[in-house]
Amino acid sequence: MEEFPRPVLLVSRCLEFDKVRFNGQKVSSPIVRDLMPFADIKTVCPEVEIGLGVPRESLRIIKINDEYRLIQPKSGLDLTEKMNSFAEKFLDGLGEVDGFIFKGLSPSMGLGNVKVYSKAEMSPVVERSAGFFAGHVIDRYRGYPIEESERLLNPRIRHHFLTGLYAFADFRQIKDQASTDRLMDFHRKNRFLFMSYNPALFDKMSGLLGGAGKSGQVFEEYGSLLKETLRKPGSEYLKIEAARKMFLISGDKDNNESSFFEKMLGRYADNRISWDAVIEVLRMFSFRALVEESYNDRFLYPYPEELKAPADENREKDYWHMNGI
Repeated sequence: MEEFPRPVLLVSRCLEFDKVRFNGQKVSSPIVRDLMPFADIKTVCPEVEIGLGVPRESLRIIKINDEYRLIQPKSGLDLTEKMNSFAEKFLDGLGEVDGFIFKGLSPSMGLGNVKVYSKAEMSPVVERSAGFFAGHVIDRYRGYPIEESERLLNPRIRHHFLTGLYAFADFRQIKDQASTDRLMDFHRKNRFLFMSYNPALFDKMSGLLGGAGKSGQVFEEYGSLLKETLRKPGSEYLKIEAARKMFLISGDKDNNESSFFEKMLGRYADNRISWDAVIEVLRMFSFRALVEESYNDRFLYPYPEELKAPADENREKDYWHMNGI
């Protein structure tokens, strides 16, 4: 198994780093803690950067005549232009980045579920939107792995985010080197992973690489297809088909082994076993056969094992200790 790159992340500073929340606290984030040894993390707190103190009065987004404003109700300050100016300047100087983890519901950094009010005073919520800083990030980095820390508590969302994050980090390094040979290696080692997401786009990427030696635009075009491919996970059917195809090329198997694996895929399709169980069996067959086409594929190891979500968060909990029994 090849070494993984170190992704570059932009993270809300209040997530595990500094006590910069409006209430003077910081926020626990398991995935940020887990990523610290494996990623290069940059942090930002837009409110602090535009001069607001800690602690501070809360902000809210209001919508007036179809225009969004960032207001501090207690002081009456309109911070819209200041925040927009900071966001543009900060992102201009951000440099290379592979993904983003932001604090949800924040009027600066929430990604899409931030409350929008009709006025600064007591008023009903009229819609939900992205925070002011996050909106600039979404516009500039469309297609990149961008998530809220709260959503990343969900194992499926976490898996998809980390899969994209490490694919983007890998591709960034190859693009920086402008090596078409390394790009082709990247494409080969992601074959089954990309097929599990979107086989049609994988075929487009393969076709693009057919002329890679002739076009200086190949990295830009491939990068665009990569973003589209990893935008959302593929269907369960596509995952099963990719697993089946990998199994078929993973060395010789007898009829009993083939039957066992097909039944396993059926149990997964019926939601009776986890996807991790399928992957573990695929790893075993791939390593036994030492077929390079399969055992190095990111389908089996999309990111470091240390970043996998716990199989059972409550495994050590005593469910059998009850008073009087």
